[in-house]
Amino acid sequence: MNHAIKQETTFVGIETSKLLLKAVLVSGDEVLCKVVENDLAGYRWLRSWLQKNDVTVMGLRVCMRLDEPNTDAAASALAGMGMLVCDARPGPLEAFARGWGLPDGAARGAVVLAHYCATARPAPWTPPSPAYVELRLWLRRLHAVRQLRKQEMARLEGHFHAGQIALHQLLRQQIACLDAQISEHEAAILAHVRRHPGLPRPPELASGYQRIARHTFGASLAGGH
Repeated sequence: MNHAIKQETTFVGIETSKLLLKAVLVSGDEVLCKVVENDLAGYRWLRSWLQKNDVTVMGLRVCMRLDEPNTDAAASALAGMGMLVCDARPGPLEAFARGWGLPDGAARGAVVLAHYCATARPAPWTPPSPAYVELRLWLRRLHAVRQLRKQEMARLEGHFHAGQIALHQLLRQQIACLDAQISEHEAAILAHVRRHPGLPRPPELASGYQRIARHTFGASLAGGH
């Protein structure tokens, strides 16, 4: 019974970065902070830290900015541990921070996220399907190959103007290989979405990738690109 009562007044806000998670625990009048690595060992250590502070992890409401980078793995892992991961959307969160008289940008902080979680109690986030996660990984890989091709094209022009013919020819061959990889990635992505119809439109399609967006998510969704 004591755990159940405490659970209703216990909330966590998590600020994410590429390497670290900063977690703030608000339990009644008590505020505690913990920094862990943004990896599986860190997520487990965070769970252990919560349990050591007499927090019931199952059903614990945890607020994160899921629109921020480097949150996907942490959100999925914590949800898998039984926590209620909640998406603190930018608009309501920033309005909450302004109500506290905080400056712009403060809404990303773990303390604000924890108090927002306690006040607004946003709806729990539903982890994406494995097919959707795989689609986003494919798109990120495609983006990386396209960026590499862009860099190589810049070098190609430099070799040409410098009269470095052998390097120029070698780079042309490498760019042709990258073009083949890009085509293979696009074909794999199209095939993946056709195997899994009804997937949500991933944020990686926000710019570019018109062909993929047109063929996989409909002309109406691709019309703005």
